[in-house]
Amino acid sequence: MVVYTGAGRISAPVYNERTLCGLGRVMGSTGRLDPDAVSTALSHLGRFVTLMGAMDVSRVEAFATEAVRAASDGADFVAEAEKILGTTISILDGATEAETSAFGVVSGIPDASGIMGDLGGGSLEIVALNAGKPGDRATLPIGALRLSEAVGAVTVKAGGIVDKALAGVSWLGAAKGKAFYPVGGAWRAFATVHMAQENYPLHVIHQYTLGRSDALALLRLISRLSPSSLTKIRHVPKARLRTLPLAAVVMERLLIAAQPKEVVFSAFGLREGWLYRRLPEAERAKDPLIFAAEEIAARESRFAMPGDQLDDWLSAVFQDETPRLRRLRRVAVLLSDIAWRDHPDYRARDSFSRVLHLSLTGIDHRERILLAYMVSSSYGGGRTGPVRSLVLPLVDADDVDHAITVGRAIRFARTLSAGTIDVLRTTRLELGKSQLTLHVPKGMGYLLSEEISRRFEVLARRLKRKPQIKD
Repeated sequence: MVVYTGAGRISAPVYNERTLCGLGRVMGSTGRLDPDAVSTALSHLGRFVTLMGAMDVSRVEAFATEAVRAASDGADFVAEAEKILGTTISILDGATEAETSAFGVVSGIPDASGIMGDLGGGSLEIVALNAGKPGDRATLPIGALRLSEAVGAVTVKAGGIVDKALAGVSWLGAAKGKAFYPVGGAWRAFATVHMAQENYPLHVIHQYTLGRSDALALLRLISRLSPSSLTKIRHVPKARLRTLPLAAVVMERLLIAAQPKEVVFSAFGLREGWLYRRLPEAERAKDPLIFAAEEIAARESRFAMPGDQLDDWLSAVFQDETPRLRRLRRVAVLLSDIAWRDHPDYRARDSFSRVLHLSLTGIDHRERILLAYMVSSSYGGGRTGPVRSLVLPLVDADDVDHAITVGRAIRFARTLSAGTIDVLRTTRLELGKSQLTLHVPKGMGYLLSEEISRRFEVLARRLKRKPQIKD
């Protein structure tokens, strides 16, 4: 059960609870759902209903996937579940399930290109993606639970089963040289394991990226772990550990067959795709990163300073930016008032950590770090600090310098305008070959205090220009 608030480009999850029931655990041999799992599932649905009532949830939507649609008693289970929930349960066919998971990836990574794979207990859904557009799709009966029933603990046997299923997918080459986007709890666990293995400092699964060779090395290691070794893996639910080696085999064989350049983990999947596919095209087209930043700014900024106007005011200084850095600057402007409630001595430190760990999509890890530097340096932060030193090796030094310059520019603009737009409308910046000029209306020199002049000089030095004020 996931409870969301909001109905626009990004619906924020406010509560998330799950139980791993294993409905398809014995379906390969019996064709039916596992009786104990059915009992567990129906019991937890009762709990969900109670919680939703307490939370005043206004609309309930439910859907079922592979195990339920394939089991001979799936309809009976759905009927019982609908009585408990008091709503209709949609049973997704394979194509719809695959497309919905793909839309989940696209909702968080709009330009995704390659192949999406969603591994469940009963099936694997794969979809070709081209610049965020879903294409060919397939549903294969090689889910982790189904494989477990077929091969038991002998994971070496699973490779042949997976290879045979993948051989029937003629379009796997769509991922060659591009990205593979894993979806599903079992596959996301691999990102968690690798982060721990590498002492990776940024514990954000969304868009955590591995090269194919690194991913294959990890998968081969996990696929060979004994049950006792599996229990030593931290931060992975115990109920998922049993099938983790088989999940590793499926991804390993898929990477070998499809030959993607890299593996990019997605925190979004079927549920988010279910919401995203219902949005109008105009809403889907919105940049999820800028949309989220606008919402945060509207909620937390002191004054309603339009982000686009401040961004335009600063653009004169950053004429040679790449589109990627220009987009990050726009977001940094929107988030630049995020720490105004904090003690002044801790704004630089705390804003860096907060931006680094915000629930944002449409942004990879390097961009996330640069964005944190932009906002932190707008409060006087520099290159190093308790958290900054940990993530600094993950980004390019020149990009960090640029991010700090962006932050200093925001800091100057915020000081000059006191966080409002009216003062900025009367002034403008001009970047010359050797000078940075601030144009102020004649007779309004009183706008410039000693502190403002000092921060203007700091910005000019970072831009390797001499400061100049004209009225």
